[in-house]
Amino acid sequence: MMRRLGWAGLVGIALAATANDAIGQRNLVPVRRNVLGVSAAFMQPTGEFERFVQWGGGLNLNFLAGLQRGGPLGLRAEGAILWYGHERYDVWLGPRLPNSSFTVNTSNFIATAGVGPQLTFGQGPVRPYGFGLAGVSYFATESTLDGESGETFERETNFDDARFALSAGGGLLVQVGGRSHPLYLDIGAHWTHNGRTTYLREGSIIEYPDGSMTIVPIRSDANHWTFRLGVALGI
Repeated sequence: MMRRLGWAGLVGIALAATANDAIGQRNLVPVRRNVLGVSAAFMQPTGEFERFVQWGGGLNLNFLAGLQRGGPLGLRAEGAILWYGHERYDVWLGPRLPNSSFTVNTSNFIATAGVGPQLTFGQGPVRPYGFGLAGVSYFATESTLDGESGETFERETNFDDARFALSAGGGLLVQVGGRSHPLYLDIGAHWTHNGRTTYLREGSIIEYPDGSMTIVPIRSDANHWTFRLGVALGI
């Protein structure tokens, strides 16, 4: 685990140093102290997790609070939600009930939150960064009973588990506009260590004709890469 975290951090730092040497001192605007970003996220499971889950996707929201004006050190906070499975089936409650056709939607997801230091290098159009985070990953499977017009009548959490998580990674901020509030294209990746986790996937909930069900949880390592593409705004 520490070796993978170390490699991810070293990759981010090496990328930062290389790009910083390349862009030199071509200043556009001073580095803003705070940066707010939102990204589309793609999850690639690794190790045991990859045996049970193929991929996932969702959204990432992050905020960088600069600890030094114009300096490299900042405090990063981020949260994300990653869906990695969905099942849907229709149910009919009988002819005596009006509007008795419903749909059951079941979603598997991971909600994550973390905080930690970030180093951002350079003041040119390309600004590499590397970071490390400590936080929590919440694995959950949730079902909803939805009507024909889309309204939700019932919501239930079938299974959940929360784990302490460590992440390390890096990326590039590429300035595409703005001066007083610079706008960046944010490209990044990080590896997350969740350790052994209990969770559900597609097919883990078995429904029977009489309405009963059996839940078959999986317990395995649940580590993964997350790749991000989005925008960030200096504020």
